[in-house]
Amino acid sequence: MLPLLLLLLPVPVAPGSVEVLRPRGVSLSNHHFYEASKPFTCLDGSATIDFAWVNDDYCDCRDGSDEPGTAACPNGRFHCTNAGYRPQNIPSAHVNDGVCDCCDATDEYNSGAVCDNTCKELGRREREALQRRTELLREGFILRQQLVQEAAAGRQEKQGRLGALQDARRGLEQRVGELRAAKEAAEGPERAAKDEHRRRWEAATAEATAAQEAAWADEAFAALDTDGDGRVTLEELRACPHLDTDGDGAVSEDEAKALLGDPTPVDAATFRDRLWDTIKHHYKPQGQAEPPSSPPEPPLDETPPEEEEEEEVEEEEEDDDDGSEGPEEELKVPPPQHPEEKGAEEPPPVPPFDAATQALIDAAQRAREELEEAERALKETEESIRALEQELGFDFGPQGEFSYLYNQCYELSTSEYIYRLCPFKRVSQKPKHGGAETNLGTWGSWAGPEHDRFSTMKYEHGTGCWQGPNRATTVKLSCGTETAVTATTEPSRCEYLMELVTPAACRSPPLHEDHDEL
Repeated sequence: MLPLLLLLLPVPVAPGSVEVLRPRGVSLSNHHFYEASKPFTCLDGSATIDFAWVNDDYCDCRDGSDEPGTAACPNGRFHCTNAGYRPQNIPSAHVNDGVCDCCDATDEYNSGAVCDNTCKELGRREREALQRRTELLREGFILRQQLVQEAAAGRQEKQGRLGALQDARRGLEQRVGELRAAKEAAEGPERAAKDEHRRRWEAATAEATAAQEAAWADEAFAALDTDGDGRVTLEELRACPHLDTDGDGAVSEDEAKALLGDPTPVDAATFRDRLWDTIKHHYKPQGQAEPPSSPPEPPLDETPPEEEEEEEVEEEEEDDDDGSEGPEEELKVPPPQHPEEKGAEEPPPVPPFDAATQALIDAAQRAREELEEAERALKETEESIRALEQELGFDFGPQGEFSYLYNQCYELSTSEYIYRLCPFKRVSQKPKHGGAETNLGTWGSWAGPEHDRFSTMKYEHGTGCWQGPNRATTVKLSCGTETAVTATTEPSRCEYLMELVTPAACRSPPLHEDHDEL
């Protein structure tokens, strides 16, 4: 049994080289601790035993180092050589347990389990994967170099555009100042002409109203002066039932005195100046009844007298209009309504401006429009300058290789959500079957380790969770020939992890492939 357990394995290190003998389960790097010619000292120094006790299926060392090839020590380690693939260390408890743990099957040397040596096949697959990975790194690095060149050219172009915009802004600021002065200069005459127009209109309206009021007063005086002596007396006022102020159907002496103000009879001038304003809201012309709630409609075959009169007046006006105009166009004032016909109507509109006033208004309007257009152009230029300055101020990597991600967005669709990453701006999540978008964070900073700072992005201050913190997203960048979001998870509440592959993350590939102990 002992010769089996102490089998010294020959390990070829090179074609035609010497063999290295070591106990089963011992790695090549530790073989010098196991010399059959002298006692064995436990690797933790806890004891020294006779070499014959190594791999005797009894645990003598506390660290299990005396039983690397058996399952005697629960904390022992068995080394799988796995020639053609990667070496492997497994717990000694897995030795001869009937399960093939080493691809070279050396862990089941005495269990009766049938294990195939799959190391060569695994090594072949790994070498192919390493070759594909190396090729990916090489292609990605070539793309990265192109991104670096494009970033340098783009930055130079943006700086030139920024300078041109700044020059344009200075010219626009000067033009806006000139146009603002021109607008103010044009608005002065415009304002004065419009004020004069309104003053003339108001004066003409007031004059027409005063004349009509005087006519109505004279009409009322003539109607009230029943004896035709040129004076209106107290008794004549009492004879007019429309002047009943208390609604009892008759004008009492007190009511007449209150309207007259003085028992002395008044002549036409006094009536017009002093009495008319008091009684005009109560007085109705003789023969005029109380106005009905709605005017009766005239018969279809008859023309209302009022319309006949209006038609006659219109015909007379047409006859009088010979098309000639005076040196200055007169403001036409519509006749004021009779006091009892007045309602809650809007005042008549101001008539159109004369040609000279309209020309001043048009000139001022052109000045305003030119100023508005220049101010709009200045605002757009300033917005473009701010956007370029912001973009040029971003840290897009050591050589600007990440600048192509700016103003781009990438999406990943899952069974429930659509995740959207807009690098250097924000991350969002939207339900796939309808619902509001949730902000998972806005751009914060590069957050990778000190030796690889540009491998991780941090987005912070997103929409707050219910009774929790604001959402935040960490974006891990890895090398790839395409740019895409490949995965999104939520490792902890309100903390999201997103993976982005991009050629910008590809570093220089190794000049020679690494060699393992295969």
